[in-house]
Amino acid sequence: MTTNTLQSTSWLAKRLGLSTSTIERLRARGEGQLPPHLVIGRHTIRYDVAVVEEWLAVRQHGQASKPASPLPSAAPTAGKSLFRKRLSSTPATAKD
Repeated sequence: MTTNTLQSTSWLAKRLGLSTSTIERLRARGEGQLPPHLVIGRHTIRYDVAVVEEWLAVRQHGQASKPASPLPSAAPTAGKSLFRKRLSSTPATAKD
């Protein structure tokens, strides 16, 4: 029989390198940006260490398996500038 270790929001914040207030804000949004949590009583929220570690592993594996997006070439092609709009070299002067 295995025992689950439940940890607090501050533990999760340290584990993810975020502030406790960021964890609470993300949890309140409920957009699935955090691992699942358990609500114990009216005000107690806990995270299962095994579930958090699995959630992290899936996210890390998912990011590592995505192909890198191709970067645009550094040199402009056919003499074209990378910038579409050029500023005038002489400032506009007001006419009296």
